[in-house]
Amino acid sequence: MRLNRKILIVSSEYFPMPAAAASRVIPWVNELLKLSFKPLVLSSSTVDKNDKLVEKSFFPTPNNKATLPVRLAQEFLLGLDLGLRVFVKKKKVCLCIITSPPFFMACICAIFARISNVAYIFDVRDRYPRVLSDLKVVKLQSLLGRALQSLESWVYEGAKQVTTVTNGLLTELRNEFPNVDVRLLRNGFDEEIFSKELLIQEKADFFTVVYHGRLGRFYDRDAYLKVIDIVGELDPEIRFLMIGDLPGELFLHQKPNLTVLPMMNLENLSVKLASCQLGMCLLRDLPAMKSAFPAKAYDYIGAGLPQLVGPEGELSEIISKRGIGVSFKKINPQKIASTIIEIKNNPDMLLAMRDQVILDRNNYGRRKLAQSYFQSIHKIL
Repeated sequence: MRLNRKILIVSSEYFPMPAAAASRVIPWVNELLKLSFKPLVLSSSTVDKNDKLVEKSFFPTPNNKATLPVRLAQEFLLGLDLGLRVFVKKKKVCLCIITSPPFFMACICAIFARISNVAYIFDVRDRYPRVLSDLKVVKLQSLLGRALQSLESWVYEGAKQVTTVTNGLLTELRNEFPNVDVRLLRNGFDEEIFSKELLIQEKADFFTVVYHGRLGRFYDRDAYLKVIDIVGELDPEIRFLMIGDLPGELFLHQKPNLTVLPMMNLENLSVKLASCQLGMCLLRDLPAMKSAFPAKAYDYIGAGLPQLVGPEGELSEIISKRGIGVSFKKINPQKIASTIIEIKNNPDMLLAMRDQVILDRNNYGRRKLAQSYFQSIHKIL
């Protein structure tokens, strides 16, 4: 191992942003500090100004709501800025950890790492360019699609190690890139924020079903709204809570049984989640989503909530197998609405699932998972 133990972590999001990448990276920094490394996070202009462990870009985090050309331009500018910072620091670091998405930002940083002869780990949270194909943005057999797949291969093959978040992605990457060292590093929930004290949190007066996070391209927005409408007609006493970076129309046209709150920091979010009875995570039926396990699902576990999930895939399989919620092979709003009412009217059913969540939650602590991974990091330096 080199005497200089500084490690760069490239992430488009970091503290205090209440976003998946930020939540994933914060425990990494803490665990690396415990192991006597010197982590430095390279991130966007949106992060905390006063954090000595962060160096900010001149450019913001790419906007998920922007048009595709604008989004690509934002990724390119942020990637170029952060990549140049990797290049400038090349003699002072022993490793660079790059988390993706944003895919183009991360790939640009990987290119700079290879040019600089800096060893890097490439962290894959969503599989691009496959995701772009599922969203019908790019055809994989087109010239652009083949070029993006070649870029993906080049980035993985140049990495000291590739990490990913689910067993489905792990198997997929190992099969497609047999010469690449691919490891599982799950997301999990933050044990310091989702503490055991939350499990005795007082519940809301009304039976409440919650969703949190971005309601973006990978989530079945129409299904959520239909479920809310159907439940509202059948049982007006049930409430829905949606928290996060949500479409503007939800704020403008609120339904009587729906409360919509803006994005909040993780500490406040954890308390809000723990006051509810059920979490909900309904994905779009896309091939890429079969291997997904969104960060919000871990937060529900941390808050002690059983959850309703679908369609079939790794998330549904784990929730069903562990008995920590109800999974649906297909997204059927009528069936989901009926299940919510059934759970509300059957306290024993809810209690049995909640007890199982509490038993299982120790397996999904983000800091525990990070500690297990980073304790062996010296093997690749």
